[in-house]
Amino acid sequence: MTSKLLFFRQSTLFLLLALFISPLFAAEHYAVKVERDISAKMRDGVALRAAIYRPDADGKFPVLLQRTPYNKTGWSMNFAYLAAGRGYVVVIQDVRGRYASEGDWYPFIHEAEDGYDTVEWVAALPYSDGKVGMFGGSYVGATQMLAATAHPPHLAGICPAVTASNYHDGWTYQGGAFEQWFDESWASGLAQDTLNRSVQKATNARIAQDALPLTGYPLFNLPAAGAVNSSTPSLAPYFLDWLAHPAYDDYWKRLTIEDHYPDIGVPALHVAAWYDIFLGGSLRNYTGLKANAATEEARKGQRLLVTIGGHAGDGRKIGDLDFGPEAAKYDEYDATLRWYDFLFKGIQNEFATGKPVTIFVMGPNQW
Repeated sequence: MTSKLLFFRQSTLFLLLALFISPLFAAEHYAVKVERDISAKMRDGVALRAAIYRPDADGKFPVLLQRTPYNKTGWSMNFAYLAAGRGYVVVIQDVRGRYASEGDWYPFIHEAEDGYDTVEWVAALPYSDGKVGMFGGSYVGATQMLAATAHPPHLAGICPAVTASNYHDGWTYQGGAFEQWFDESWASGLAQDTLNRSVQKATNARIAQDALPLTGYPLFNLPAAGAVNSSTPSLAPYFLDWLAHPAYDDYWKRLTIEDHYPDIGVPALHVAAWYDIFLGGSLRNYTGLKANAATEEARKGQRLLVTIGGHAGDGRKIGDLDFGPEAAKYDEYDATLRWYDFLFKGIQNEFATGKPVTIFVMGPNQW
C-alpha cells in the first residue's frame, strides 16, 4: 500500500469518526442561558427567589438545586455555569429570609417544607426532565438532608458535603458544651444580611452587601450573667433559643436528621473530610442511611467520599501539612458532576463500581 493511499484511508477514517463522535461531545458543551431572581411561592405564600442557569437549547434536562443562606450570587455561580454547559439545569435559591428571598430567617426550621416546595417547583419547569438533585456543603448540606426527610416526589438524589447529622450535638453543642466560637462567629456572619435588610426596610434604600460591616461588632457580648446585647433579639433571635435549650429536647428533636433516616428515600453522595468540624455527622449520615433509609434501593444508593479539608479548605495542604499530589486530585465540582452523571445520565464511572466508599488514607497519602 502506497503512503498516499494509506494517508487517504486514515484521513477518511478520522473524518468519519469526527462526524460520528463530535455531536456526542457537542451535546455536553452547551451555551448557557441565565435567568435571575425567579420567584417561587411557598405553601404559605412567601416568595423565594432563585437564579436559573440552563443549556441554551431545546429539550429537557435534569435539575441540580442548591438552597443557600449565603447569597445565590456567590461562589456557586462558577459551578452553575460549568454544570449548565454539561447539560444540567442549575437552580440556586436564596433560602427564606436571606438576600433576595422574602420571609424571616431562622436556621433549619423552614428547610424541610421549603425544600419540598422548591423541589416540586423546579421539577415542573418547562425545561426540566423531572429528575431533581441537590448539592452543596455545610448549611447547604442541611437544606438537602431536611428536604429529603419531607420526601418530595421528584427528589432523585442528594450530594451533601461536610454537614452534620444533628443540629444540637455536633453543631450548636459538642458533648453538652455550647460551641461558643462557632455559634457566635456563624450567627454574626449571618446577622450581616439581617441587619442590611432591616435598614433597607426602614429607610427604603438599597443597601450594598457589606455596607454595614459587623467586623468587631459586639453582637454577642454577654456583660453579665443572663444579660444579652440588645441587638441580639432582633438580629439573631435563634441564638437566644440555642442558649435556652442546652439539652436535647423537643426544640432540637424536630430538626434532627438522625431520627429521620427512615424518612429519606434517595441515593446520596456524602462528602466528608478528615479536618472538618462535621466529620462525625457526615459519617453518621452515611452509615445511618445505609442501614435505615426508606427503601432497599436508597440503602444501596449511599456513597461516601472522605477527603482532606472540608471547612479547613480544599487542596493538598492543611496548615503546614502537605498531603501530596493525590490529595490535590479531589475537586468538589467534578465529584458532584460525576455523581449526577452516574445517577441521572447512566454514565458508568467510579460510582458504578459497586464499591460505596472512597477514603483518602493519611500517612501513605493515597486514595
